[in-house]
Amino acid sequence: MASTTFSGPVTSTNGFIAGTGATVTSVLTATSTIDFTSISANTTADSSGITVTGAAVGDAVMVGVPATIASGLVVTGYVSAADTVKVRAANVTGSAIDPASGSFRVVVVKVA
Repeated sequence: MASTTFSGPVTSTNGFIAGTGATVTSVLTATSTIDFTSISANTTADSSGITVTGAAVGDAVMVGVPATIASGLVVTGYVSAADTVKVRAANVTGSAIDPASGSFRVVVVKVA
């Protein structure tokens, strides 16, 4: 199979298919400074909503975390309502964790 190399951004009005996977129709992103309060042992805490225009419940969300994220936290993201993403931090340790404030990036991938 032939390959194509691109030297700059690729724009498609019809989406993008990697191999035989789903068609990626849009990638949306936003950053926000989040300061979680102390998270008790074996519990979770959600951030306030981060506006990501075009995000819909059920879209895939990836989270970029600060380099200084506290050990013992597992971080995920989800679309909680139209145009709103929340970051969830799960404390998987036996002690409370009070994470430092940091800049988080959320990336929403829309597929057809």
